[in-house]
Amino acid sequence: MIDEQTAHSFFKALEEMENPDGAFLNTNLDADLFSIELQYGRHQFIEDIKKAVSNMSDSEKMNATSFFGFAIEEGDGFSTLRGYPSIENLNKEDAISHAKVYHYVKEFVSDNEALIKNHPVTTKCLNAIIKTFPEFLTIIGKVQHKTHSYTVDIHTLKVLQGAMKNSLYKTLPLNDRRALQIAILMHDITKKEGEIDKSHPACSARDASFILNKIDIPQEEKSKICLIIRNHDWLERYNKKITSAEEFANILKDGNNFKMLCILAEADLRAVQKDGAFYQKYANVLNEGYKEISTLINKEVSAA
Repeated sequence: MIDEQTAHSFFKALEEMENPDGAFLNTNLDADLFSIELQYGRHQFIEDIKKAVSNMSDSEKMNATSFFGFAIEEGDGFSTLRGYPSIENLNKEDAISHAKVYHYVKEFVSDNEALIKNHPVTTKCLNAIIKTFPEFLTIIGKVQHKTHSYTVDIHTLKVLQGAMKNSLYKTLPLNDRRALQIAILMHDITKKEGEIDKSHPACSARDASFILNKIDIPQEEKSKICLIIRNHDWLERYNKKITSAEEFANILKDGNNFKMLCILAEADLRAVQKDGAFYQKYANVLNEGYKEISTLINKEVSAA
C-alpha cells in the first residue's frame, strides 16, 4: 500500500489533468517536440541489466531478474522488458546478495523521473502517476506494431486526453471518472512490443487486479477498473461477431460501465494514427454498437 502523501499527489494529478483550463487538456500531443524522456531510460536499463548478468548461465539470468519481478526478452532485432521491475519488500540481505541487478532496478523504479520538455505541469502529473504506479515506466518508449503512429506511453496519454475531452465524460460522477482514468493508464500495460497482441486486454486486466492493491479504493471500484480494461477491445469483438450485443449488454449493464467503455473506445481509435484514418474506418461501427448495446441495456434495466 502506498503512503498517504503519494496517494494524495496521485489523485491531485488526475484532478489537474481533467481540468478543462489546465495544461494537459490544452497540450498538442502530436507536436513534434512532445515526448516523454526518462532520467534513466528503459532501453538503457535493459542494456545495463544484460551486461550485469552477461556472465551467468541462462537459468541464473532468469533467476536474477525474476527475483525482481521481470525478464529481458529478445524480439525481432531488439530487447524488451516483460513484467515490472520492483524492489518492494526486499530486505538488506536480499539487496546485498543480488547487488548486481538491485542497483539498476532501484535506479529505474525508485530514483527515476520523467521529463516532458516545456511541459512542467504535465511532467509533474506524470511523475505523480509513476510514483504510485512505477509499472507505467515499462511502457515509456515502447514501440507498437506498424499500424500505430505512437509508442505505448504517448498513445496512453492521447487516450486519456481524448476521453477527458469527450462530452459524455463530463456526465460521469467523480468515482467513475477516476475509474476510467486509471483503467486508461493501465489498458495497454502488458502490450507486447512491436507486434499485434490480442491477449493484452485480458492480461492487462489480470495484472491491474494486483497492481491496484497498492491504492486504497473500494474493491467494487477495482473490479470496475479491471472490467473496463478487460473489455476495452469490445468494439473489435462486436464488429467481428466474436461476442454478441446481448452478451455485452449482460456483462456491461451495471452503472456507467458501457458508457465508460464507449468513451475509451472512441479515444482509443483516435489515438492509433496521426491522420485519424483509423478512427474514420470504424466510426460507424462504434455508433452502431453504442446504439444497439445501449438499447439492450436499457431494456434489461427497465425489466429488472
